[in-house]
Amino acid sequence: MKISGNVKSAMLSLDAKVGSGFPRAAREEGTLLSFLFHGLFESDEEVRSGVLDPQQGITVEMFRVFLGHFREEGYVFVSPRQILEGLRPGGKYVLLTFDDGYFNNLRALRVMEEFNAPAVFFVSSDHVREGKAFWWDVAFREGRERGKTEEEIRRAVEGYKRLKTEEVERDLEKEFGKDALRPVGDLDRPFTSGELRAFAEHRLVSIGNHTKDHAILTNYCSVEVKEQIQGGQDTIQEMTGKIPEMISYPNGSSSPQIEQSAREAGLQLGVVVRRGKNRLPLKIDAPEVMSLKRFILWGDRGIDAQCRTSRANISLSRLLESLKMRASAAFR
Repeated sequence: MKISGNVKSAMLSLDAKVGSGFPRAAREEGTLLSFLFHGLFESDEEVRSGVLDPQQGITVEMFRVFLGHFREEGYVFVSPRQILEGLRPGGKYVLLTFDDGYFNNLRALRVMEEFNAPAVFFVSSDHVREGKAFWWDVAFREGRERGKTEEEIRRAVEGYKRLKTEEVERDLEKEFGKDALRPVGDLDRPFTSGELRAFAEHRLVSIGNHTKDHAILTNYCSVEVKEQIQGGQDTIQEMTGKIPEMISYPNGSSSPQIEQSAREAGLQLGVVVRRGKNRLPLKIDAPEVMSLKRFILWGDRGIDAQCRTSRANISLSRLLESLKMRASAAFR
């Protein structure tokens, strides 16, 4: 079931209108909302710099507005450890998550401290250990420099998502040269091992598993899946002295078998890339805690409006997404 970009955009716009009229009487208690971020930018100019794929295009100031919205509405920011220890069934909670392990995530700290808001940072451990750029940033940057259109770049990236990471990187080095995976600077590079160790010591920071090599796990056999997850656990423990309790599946791609492999590696919580509320109470031994839903914010839309939409119980875009998933499952 393929939904056109125009239809999806219209649904999101309608959701924003619904959110703007969000009734104060609507039930929000007994909810854990989780949000996904990638890089953080200092300015719109940095978003447009072309150094890396801007993805959501979220600036530090937008992140501050986002946290302010939920504090004002009485939500409590929580860590994975607090979730595992148990959340009050009638409470309203927010879990902040950052994927990949960008060094620029350090910018989140000053805002997190301002709001006393913990966050979990999911790290692709081999990117940190080897200091290599993320392949989607290479595809975006090199494609732009060679005059490719945004649509051409997006199609290439979607094609790469059907491959294993080593296959993508080999293809990029073949097309753009042996230095293609060398980061340009602090904006696009991952943490170093030393930086990650210091970062992990912050009281508001939790480090999560994002596989060893940002592996889209549905492209790998069961043995390779276990190697990717366990490799991430081992390397993060080696670098930081901490053992992750939570995993974010790269590209949000998971399955019951993959989630079971994560449990066997000692992980107790997992997140996907599917919008929706997580209802409380959570049963820590139940399958759904290994695939918690997450919302995504976009920098080209109003942050407050998107926050209100995530709190609403009615969402046409979430319904559309659910129907698409069901249709896809029916044709497997």
